Amino acid sequence: MRERYIPAIIMLIAGTVTCILNIFNNVERIAGLKRLLLILVIFYFVGLIAKGLIKKALNIRPNQEEDGENHEEEEEKLQEDI
Repeated sequence: MRERYIPAIIMLIAGTVTCILNIFNNVERIAGLKRLLLILVIFYFVGLIAKGLIKKALNIRPNQEEDGENHEEEEEKLQEDI
């Protein structure tokens, strides 16, 4: 549930940094808004990629643990048979 907010958080952080840099560098409003729009779109997609990677990493880890447990159970059964 929490991973659904990852793209928005990344996008908003990038937008905040861009706004602060635009203010400090005295960028014109229209140029600053165009730059901000571009940054928001780019970092939204970066956030989607990060969300996918995080979900994939979290889903792989429990499966690996289950596979290891099943392997141990099979070894125990084989040793009992011997």
